[in-house]
Amino acid sequence: MPFDPNKNKRQPAAGAKRVGPANPDDSISLTICVRRRNGAVLPDPMRIFAKPLRERTYLSRDDFASTYGAAPEDLAKVVAFGQSHGLVEKERSIARRLVVLSGTVASVSAALGPQLYEYECPNGERYRGHDDPTLLPADLADIVEGVFGLDNRKMARAHAAPGTGPAPAPAPQTPPWAARNYNFPAAADGTGQTIGLIEFGNGYNPADIASFFSGLGLPAPVPINVNLVGAELASNPPDPEVTLDIAVAGSVAPGAKIVVYFAPWTEAGWVQAVSTAIHDSGNAPSVISISWGLPELQHGGGLAWSQAATQKISALFQEAAHLGVTVFASTGDQGSSCGMADRRAHVSYPASDPWVTACGGTMLKDGIPDAAEFTEVVWSNPSAATGGGISAVFPVPVWQQKANTQPSANPGGRPGRGIPDVAGYAAGYNIVVGGVATPEPGTSGVAPLWAGLVALLNQSLGRKLGFLNPQLYAEINAAAALNAITEGNNNFDDTAPYYTAQPGWDPCTGLGTPHGTKIVAALSAASSTSGSAA
Repeated sequence: MPFDPNKNKRQPAAGAKRVGPANPDDSISLTICVRRRNGAVLPDPMRIFAKPLRERTYLSRDDFASTYGAAPEDLAKVVAFGQSHGLVEKERSIARRLVVLSGTVASVSAALGPQLYEYECPNGERYRGHDDPTLLPADLADIVEGVFGLDNRKMARAHAAPGTGPAPAPAPQTPPWAARNYNFPAAADGTGQTIGLIEFGNGYNPADIASFFSGLGLPAPVPINVNLVGAELASNPPDPEVTLDIAVAGSVAPGAKIVVYFAPWTEAGWVQAVSTAIHDSGNAPSVISISWGLPELQHGGGLAWSQAATQKISALFQEAAHLGVTVFASTGDQGSSCGMADRRAHVSYPASDPWVTACGGTMLKDGIPDAAEFTEVVWSNPSAATGGGISAVFPVPVWQQKANTQPSANPGGRPGRGIPDVAGYAAGYNIVVGGVATPEPGTSGVAPLWAGLVALLNQSLGRKLGFLNPQLYAEINAAAALNAITEGNNNFDDTAPYYTAQPGWDPCTGLGTPHGTKIVAALSAASSTSGSAA
């Protein structure tokens, strides 16, 4: 399919005004994505998950690259095009189907056509963007699928809620406390598994990690850091989100290897981070956790993401399914509005992607952490609430069609992909940030919690689960291995329509929270009988 400049076009950020031309000497890093080799078409991943667990086979990363990766000559053409305009090759990847080029604003504008400008948002944030279409020569138009990096606005918001009012009730707990209450398999520790964490903030302080794990009586992990082109890292101040992700995943699956992928905040950063984590043949993560996102739509209803970006990222998540990689993403902490002020319900991407397992949040009903009864309700307080709702971009996926998903709460009530799929405790885990015990509430703690659980499940079952949603809505749900949450709502600030918990699936907590040992039993039984029902 020829390159479509309209799919790469982006509206200015809500309320942003052009303030002048971009500095022609500023540096730009471009990520240019190309087609699959020889016209290869990726098969529907659902064919894999219609089979019993014991019969599923996944492609190795090397086999995937050789069959569905880029043609070397296509990548070479992109590099040659860049060099002819003074752009320097920084990276090329057959598996990820991309080339990274670096140059100045002036050289990039000359190569691709658009005049680049500086824009200023109402909050004072500035970014570089353009109004003109991106142009490619005829010999590249049939090769290139997307060009990312011309626009460098921030496209990631941490799904943690630090400093949002009074400390959450009950007092913050530890991830192992949650794992015990969710009956995570006690005989497994994640040995042999690798958990990938996608991050966009600052770095973490190793001393904080050591202090946190010492307090739990666990050995501290030594994360492997993968710094992608353009990532701006600093460990001072340490990033609470990054620290939380490592603390949660590492403490519930202490035998697993932790790999942290640091990327810039942009659309190009998303493409870089997701493609690297999924196709990382060296570290080979079997499960990936994403605690960041941004609303699908911006004020006025326009897409916040370019169409090319969501298509590329969603295609990468489908590739993860073929590789047996499970992907979790948190739904956010600003309720049904997703932090938007247009009085409409929104959902966050990439949680809304149908090839991702979306994670919402709960809290304890009675507020007593050591109570004999562990009863949960929807996580919501005056300053934060779990995200969740109905996608305005993605239709209802096949595996969710029997879940009685609700229509959107917005006028018109259109159907769509419903999030979350599952939930977990989000009222706060007490981690160490900057040497200080710090409560970190938010759905951002739920995605790494579930990632740690899948590491334990993979180890317990002796095979990779891969894309989890078909099993969640079939065998796992049928086995009562998920604790349904039936009280509460995700009203954030009374400005947008919201959703209320109910029996079965709902747009606050999905199918519910995990019962780990029941999930193991359900999947073990399913692996010896039949495949998942759609």
